Amino acid sequence: MLLSLALFVSIEWGPLTHERHKYGIASGDPFVREIVLTFDDGPRETGMQQIIAALHSNDYDVKATFFLVGKFAQRFGNITLLLHNAGHELANHTYTHPRLYQDPSVEHIMLQATRCDNVLEELGIRKTRFLRPPGGGWNTRIFNAMRRKNLKLGLWSLNTADYTGRPKHEIVNLVLGSARPGTVVLMHSGTPNTVEALPEIIMGLQKRGYTFVRLEDMDNGGRT
Repeated sequence: MLLSLALFVSIEWGPLTHERHKYGIASGDPFVREIVLTFDDGPRETGMQQIIAALHSNDYDVKATFFLVGKFAQRFGNITLLLHNAGHELANHTYTHPRLYQDPSVEHIMLQATRCDNVLEELGIRKTRFLRPPGGGWNTRIFNAMRRKNLKLGLWSLNTADYTGRPKHEIVNLVLGSARPGTVVLMHSGTPNTVEALPEIIMGLQKRGYTFVRLEDMDNGGRT
C-alpha cells in the first residue's frame, strides 16, 4: 500500500491515467472541451442565491460542483437543498474545515468526512464521490482515510485565488486566459467578486466552444 501511494505522489496527475481514476481527479481529458466550475467553503448565509442566479440565466444553465463544509450545510440546510434542487453536485469539504494534512489520526480524518456525509444524507442528498481537503493539502494518512471511506480526491488545476479579494476583472482574465480542455476551476462561495465575474467567464468560455459539467461527469470520462 505504501509503495503504491509513494508511486502516486511521485507522478503528475494526468487525465486518462489509472492513478487518476483510482485516487481522484485534478483535471479532465485534454482533448474534450469541458470545464468544471467548483466552489469551496459553502453554503454561506448570503451570496448563494446570487451564485445560483449567475449559473442559471436565460442564456445558459450551468451545472457546477460545490464542496460544502458540513456544519454550514447543516446550519443552512435550505440553501443546501436549493443547490441540490438546481442540479449541482454537492461534495465533501469536511465537517469543520480543518487542515487535514496536519491531523496525525486517520480516524479523525475519517470522522470529518463521515460527519459531512451524514449531514447531506439527512437532507436526502446521496453520498458524494469526492472529498476536497481544505487548503488542498494531502498525505498518506488522508489517502488511507479516503480509501477506507471509498472517497476520491477532488482537486483542481486552476486556482482563481478569489478568497484574497482579487477584483472581478482579474478573476475573469485569469480564467479566460488559463482555461484549457479539462480544466477544473477553484472558486469560493460567498465571494462577491466571483459572483460578478461568473457571467463573463461563462459567456467567454461558451463562445470558445466549452461545455460546463460537474466533477463527477468529468471523472466519468467526459460522459455527461
